[in-house]
Amino acid sequence: MKNYSVESLIAKGSFTCECGKTHSAHLKYALICEKAVEKLSQYIEKLGGSKAYVLADENTVKAGKAALDNLEQSGIDYCIYIYESGIEPDDKTVGRAFLNFDYSCDIVFGIGSGVINDICKIVSRTANLPYIIFATAPSMDGFASSTSSVIRDGLKVSVDSKCPDVVIGDLDILCKAPKIMAAAGLGDMLAKYISICEWKIGSIVTGEYYCEEVADIIRFALGKCVENADKILSGNKEAVKSVMEGLVISGIAADYAGVSRPVSGVEHYFSHIWDMRAVEFGTPANLHGIQCGIGTLLAVRCYELLKDFRPDKDYALSQFVNYNKESWLHKISEYLGSAGDVMIKNAVKSKLYNPEYFIKRLDNICNNWNNIIDTVNVELPSSDYISEILKITDAPVTSDEIGIDSGTNALTFKMTKDIRDKYILSALLFDMGVLDNFADKAYNNKIIIKEVGL
Repeated sequence: MKNYSVESLIAKGSFTCECGKTHSAHLKYALICEKAVEKLSQYIEKLGGSKAYVLADENTVKAGKAALDNLEQSGIDYCIYIYESGIEPDDKTVGRAFLNFDYSCDIVFGIGSGVINDICKIVSRTANLPYIIFATAPSMDGFASSTSSVIRDGLKVSVDSKCPDVVIGDLDILCKAPKIMAAAGLGDMLAKYISICEWKIGSIVTGEYYCEEVADIIRFALGKCVENADKILSGNKEAVKSVMEGLVISGIAADYAGVSRPVSGVEHYFSHIWDMRAVEFGTPANLHGIQCGIGTLLAVRCYELLKDFRPDKDYALSQFVNYNKESWLHKISEYLGSAGDVMIKNAVKSKLYNPEYFIKRLDNICNNWNNIIDTVNVELPSSDYISEILKITDAPVTSDEIGIDSGTNALTFKMTKDIRDKYILSALLFDMGVLDNFADKAYNNKIIIKEVGL
């Protein structure tokens, strides 16, 4: 496998790939090393900045104090808006960033990770200003992406925003972040096992675009993270660097593909639904990467059941014809509240329930079943392996550990197919007419009915 470092990918610039696309990344610079903060002002000057609009929260502003010190020592003016800790990336939070925006600023500067980065990317795109993110924790994979994950009208969605021009990760600061943050970053990287697998399956079933080069980039970054996973808890700089670089590389890969396919799949949708319920009903939620790690383990366990199964076309057709869509949409509304209203609107026009598209997908599933199972076998490690990786970073391995009743996992899994029109495991099982059966077996330990092969 090729060596795909952050530096080499940035230096490569635009290139024509064998997949037929011209790939290019919007990230101009990345600096992940010790004492990186000392170079901050240089990058601001490279981007032509003279006054920064700084966004942070109560925790990240403390962790990133050295960044503000560097601005002051370099004579770079700034104004700052500091959120309270624990903010959600929703409409109101984004709005507050604009209400406090200083129009004399000519560059956006974020100090933080997930939520702060998502907000800054929206602000910088709207204001048409360059943007630098100063990472305070290696906790999620959105650092170098061109989208922001936000809660809009109660639904967790990805919206087009601006990729940072510069990502700075000072290892002296990143290694001091709470260990749970690095564990979250690793959890977000483990999710890539699922995303690559499902991207390939989606290409087989729906004919959607797929790029092996982009997939290889993700595999390389993921391999480096797993290789160093046992050193994360000790704050080992090489291990933390591998996670941070992996998260940045993931954003570049998504930029290359032009879609989120290489970096997120059904495991992310577990996390999205937990977040949506937390906003609507005040139920527990945790760090995005922690939830994605648990979601990855849940997904792999269900994929393991798939290996002993063969689709029955007649059975799948009968299940589709008799599917009570109205009853299901009502259940979405009950389970997700107002966020469910948006999902229902999406489901009404979704290709998932369109008979013409369904027949084409089912034919492709039945005709290419061995290829699908080969993909699962090649791309996915065992659930025991995923569990061990999570445990060595002291990350939770069950939803119960983060306050989410595991008895709801089956229903949550079934809900994932309706978040957006992306072909994921729950959609594959729906097409074969066995989604309920697999969900019950994987998450409620019930027996799958014999008529469908298990």
